[in-house]
Amino acid sequence: MDEEGISLLACARCRGSLASTKRTCECMECGVRFDCGDFIDMLDATTTPEPTTMDQRIAESTLYARLYEKWWRPWFVRFTSGNDSNLLTGGFGSEYFVHKQSLGLDHIDGPWLDLSCGTGLFTRGIASSCPSQSVIGVDISIPMLEAAHAKNRAYDNVTLLRADAHELPLKSGVFSGVNNAGALHAYRAPEDVFREVRRVLRSGGVYVGSAFLQSSSFVRRRLASLVGIRTFDQRELAGWLSRVGFRDYEEAIFGDIIIFKVRKP
Repeated sequence: MDEEGISLLACARCRGSLASTKRTCECMECGVRFDCGDFIDMLDATTTPEPTTMDQRIAESTLYARLYEKWWRPWFVRFTSGNDSNLLTGGFGSEYFVHKQSLGLDHIDGPWLDLSCGTGLFTRGIASSCPSQSVIGVDISIPMLEAAHAKNRAYDNVTLLRADAHELPLKSGVFSGVNNAGALHAYRAPEDVFREVRRVLRSGGVYVGSAFLQSSSFVRRRLASLVGIRTFDQRELAGWLSRVGFRDYEEAIFGDIIIFKVRKP
C-alpha cells in the first residue's frame, strides 16, 4: 500500500487523517475503520447512492467491467467521436496523449487524482508516466475497482479508493492535477463534483476532463437518451466551470467528445 497515497486521504466521516495497516485504514481522529482489501472502501449501504440511469446500473455489472476496456469503451469512443476523428488514430494512446499533455505529466510533479477511474485505464497510464509519484484512482463501482485492482497490481504508486465523486474523502489542496475522463454524464450534480475537484487541487493545479456534447446525429442523441447519458453544451460547460472558480479554460473537440482543461487560481 502506497503510504504517500494514504496520506492524501481523509476520513469519510470526520475528514481526519488515516493510518493504514495491512487490511484496514483507521481514522486517527474518530477511530472509524475502512476495509483495505483490493481497494479502500469508504462507502457502505447507507452512503452509497442508488443508480438512477441505465448507464449507472450497467457500471455495477461484473460482465461490463470485464468487457469495458477491450470492447465497450473502444466502440463507444469511435461511435461518439466520429469515424474521421483524429482521436481515433492510435486508439487509446492518442486519447491518453491529449490528457497527458494537458495535465503536464512530463514537467509537473504530482500527486495525481484519476477521478471516476473505472477499470484504471488512465490510472495505469499516469502511474507509468510518473512512477515516483502517487496516483489515486477513485470510483464508486465495486466491479470496476476490482478490475482496476487486477490491472494495476504492477504499480506500487497507485491507491484505489471507492468513494462518491460528489463528496470526496480527500484532503484539500493536495493534488497537482485531476484527470476525469468520460464520467461527467454519470454525475447527478456535476457542479458539486466541480467544486470538490477545485477543493482538492493545489493553487495552480489543473483539471482535465472529457464529456459528451449535444450531438447533431439523431442516432447518437437517441442512444444517449436510452442509456441515460447526459450531454453538455460547450458554452454551458465553460460557464459552469468559470462560476465554480476555475480559470484558463481550453478545449479540444473530437466529434461529439470534448476534452477540456482548466486551472485553479
